Amino acid sequence: MLLLKLATLALTCVVASTTAKSDSIIPLLDNLLDKNNHNDEKPCADVDCLYRIRTTGSLNTKDFALYLENEQGIPMSIFHDLPFKPASRSDPDIFNMIIEIPRSNLAKTETTKEVVMNPIKQDFWDDGSLRYLPNMYPTRGVIANYGAIQQTYEDPNFKDPSTGAFGDNDPIDVVEISETPGFIGQVKQVKVLGGLCLIDEGSLDWKVITLDIHNPKAQYINNMDDVEKYYPGFQDEVRNWFRTYKIPTNGKANTFGFGGRYMDKEYTLSVIYQTHDFWKALIDGRTTSKKTEKGTIKTATITNENSPYEVNANTPEVQSVPENNPQEPKPIPEKYYEWSFVPPSHKNTNHIKPKPNFR
Repeated sequence: MLLLKLATLALTCVVASTTAKSDSIIPLLDNLLDKNNHNDEKPCADVDCLYRIRTTGSLNTKDFALYLENEQGIPMSIFHDLPFKPASRSDPDIFNMIIEIPRSNLAKTETTKEVVMNPIKQDFWDDGSLRYLPNMYPTRGVIANYGAIQQTYEDPNFKDPSTGAFGDNDPIDVVEISETPGFIGQVKQVKVLGGLCLIDEGSLDWKVITLDIHNPKAQYINNMDDVEKYYPGFQDEVRNWFRTYKIPTNGKANTFGFGGRYMDKEYTLSVIYQTHDFWKALIDGRTTSKKTEKGTIKTATITNENSPYEVNANTPEVQSVPENNPQEPKPIPEKYYEWSFVPPSHKNTNHIKPKPNFR
C-alpha cells in the first residue's frame, strides 16, 4: 500500500540508520493507515477524500512522481487545480496546503512547475544528484511539516518595496506546526498564524506559519503570540533552521527581511492574497515570461475555465500522466543520516526580540 510505504519512509528518517525505530511511533503509522488508506492503490490525500494520490516510481529516485486526482479520477495540476481555499470554509485565514516534505523527512520533494500537471518530485542538484536536507543538530530532516499553498506565485518580476527582493518563482511556502508528521501529498486545511520573510539567495521566499484546523490545539492558537504560549521556543528553532540549513552545502547562512521578526497574521494574509493575484496573472496568460532555471512553467489546468491553458481528461497533457504504479522506496544513502553542525554565531538569535505584531 502506497501510504504504508510513504509513512514507513517518514518514520525511518526520524532516526539514524543504525538506531531502531521507537515503539512510540508505531501508533502514528496505524492512525495514518486507518484515516487515509480507504483505497489500497490510491489513498485519500485529504480528510474529506476529495483528492486521491497517484504515484509512479520509487521515492528517493528521479523516477518518483506524485500526482493528485479529483473525485472523478482525473489527474489534476497540483499547482493550478488544488483550490486556494477549502470549499467548505469561508474563513479568510484558512487555506488548503499540500505537504511536500513531512516533518523529519530528508528527501527534498517539491511541486515541480516544469512538469505537466505539476507533480511532486524530488529536487536535484546541478550535477544530477538527488537533493536531501541536512540533519541540523539536533533536528532530523525538515523541522516541521512543509509544503505550499497552491494557486499562489511569488512573481520573480515583482520587486517587494519593503525588502527590495524579487519573488522566488514558486508557490508560497507553508510551515505547518502540528506535532504529528503528515505524508507526502497530504492536503491539509490550515489556519494562518503569521509569517517569516526569508531572503533565500537574494530572492523573496516567504514562510507562512500555520496549524492544521483539525489539530486539538487549533481552537486556542490563532497568532504568533499563541504559538509562543503553546510551543515555547519553537519560533526561534524554526528561524534558526531556515537561517542555517544551507550552510552544510554552500557555507552561507540565509537572511531575513523585517529584521528576522515574525510578521503578524494580518500582514501575512495580505502577502498570501497578493501571491494569489500573481498566480491569476500567470494562469490567465497575462504573465508571459515563464522561464525557470529548470525549464518552462507548465500551466495546463482542468479547473480554470477562463484560462487559455484549460485542458480536459482527453487532452494530451492529462493523458500523459502515468498510471498509478506505486513502488517500494529506495534506501537513502547512509551519508545523509550524519549530523550537520554550524558555528554558534549562525545559530544565536537571542538578539532578536520576538515581536509577533511587527508590521
